[in-house]
Amino acid sequence: MTRTTLVTLAVILITAILAFQLGGREGMGVAAGALCGTSVSMLGASWQRHSFRHRPNHAFQSVVEVFLFKLLFVLIGALSFRYIEAAALRADWKAFLLTFVAVAVVVQTVAVFESVRILSNSTDAKAGSLEADPAK
Repeated sequence: MTRTTLVTLAVILITAILAFQLGGREGMGVAAGALCGTSVSMLGASWQRHSFRHRPNHAFQSVVEVFLFKLLFVLIGALSFRYIEAAALRADWKAFLLTFVAVAVVVQTVAVFESVRILSNSTDAKAGSLEADPAK
């Protein structure tokens, strides 16, 4: 398992315990924020890893795309839990926002460091193969 996966599982476990202890609307907001935040962050992390490997010259563009993707999801979730009455009765929108942001920052930070490590290992391996073969 990768570090990102382990951190994601740990974050989900911690937020599940917190949601269970809070209970009610706040607990459901925490659970919804954690699940949505980890899902979007893991999807963004895989997109960034793909971009780092296959389009390294567009690495910054992928970071911006993932940020906008998260912004869209947090906006949809917060507005849904705030203004749709059926959703507002089940989950607190403030707890959703706080949990989404906290979870997304933690998971995405670990994922970016892991992606950079993978990228640097792959470029070191390519540079080493070029140095070993003088014909190239």
